Amino acid sequence: MIIDKIKTKGEHMSILEGMERLQYIIDEAKKVQPLADEHKTEENKIRGCISNLWVTGNVTEDGTMQYQHDADSHMTKGTAKVILDIVNGEKQTEVAKLTLDSFQPLGIRELLTMQRQVGFASLIERVVRIANG
Repeated sequence: MIIDKIKTKGEHMSILEGMERLQYIIDEAKKVQPLADEHKTEENKIRGCISNLWVTGNVTEDGTMQYQHDADSHMTKGTAKVILDIVNGEKQTEVAKLTLDSFQPLGIRELLTMQRQVGFASLIERVVRIANG
């Protein structure tokens, strides 16, 4: 179940202290494959982010979700990767039910400035909206 996956990821991240957790997010950003420029559109852009973040996604033939993203900031890109790694490959019906509170166990929001928290909320909203079609 996806909620268990979120909790497990949060437990793994909780052993990292402040700066270690930030470094983990930045390291995750370095693993992201660039999104083609054709997908960096206003429609795919996440509103409220301090930096540019684009997220695309679709439901695959087997009913699971597949997302891609890119950003111009390592913090934004890494945070998005942590979230999208959780929802990629999950059933569309489960992703469609998620809320911002579903991701509380990750402990990421506490690391973010208020402006970045707005972007984080917009990212979750976009992920769920894509799953809802």
